[in-house]
Amino acid sequence: MRVSYRSCRSSRVTMYEQTGVLDFCCQEMRDEWGVLIGFGIKGHPRTSSREVNTFTLHPQSTGTIIPGITEIRNCPWCGEEIEVVRVK
Repeated sequence: MRVSYRSCRSSRVTMYEQTGVLDFCCQEMRDEWGVLIGFGIKGHPRTSSREVNTFTLHPQSTGTIIPGITEIRNCPWCGEEIEVVRVK
């Protein structure tokens, strides 16, 4: 799988955004992209993460839910390497 991104300056912080067309490795990855797996942080087109991540939710005892991410380097379904490439 191949994912391209570019860096964007936002005041003092460098942010990243996915660019171009995705080249999916398998149908399962295509189906789950943006739902369970995606570039950066779910719901944010520009993020401080430039990796492909799984999205998680962590319920707290107070009722608050904290979103989390975990970087992945291979497709969890077919095992193909995920290539993240910066474009200028």
